[in-house]
Amino acid sequence: MLIQPIDYFLVVWFLLAGASTLFVAYDQFRNNPEPTVMRWGFILVTLYMGPFGLLLYVMSDKEPRPGTHETFVAPLWRQGVGSTIH
Repeated sequence: MLIQPIDYFLVVWFLLAGASTLFVAYDQFRNNPEPTVMRWGFILVTLYMGPFGLLLYVMSDKEPRPGTHETFVAPLWRQGVGSTIH
């Protein structure tokens, strides 16, 4: 039962976090060339960061086109984010 206004915010937040996590999990196991153990890092981070984790994933790890992952993650800030996540 939703009583406080914050309850509605939390329901929306958890739905967005779940949808974000599903997207990242699908994309990690479908399109990411990294080893399996490395894929779980962004999935777990997105699970507790919600849409902010999805934004972080899209900006730092999701390759724009297939086969461009190594070139895409070449900038140092992306490598730093990836190292911190994993």
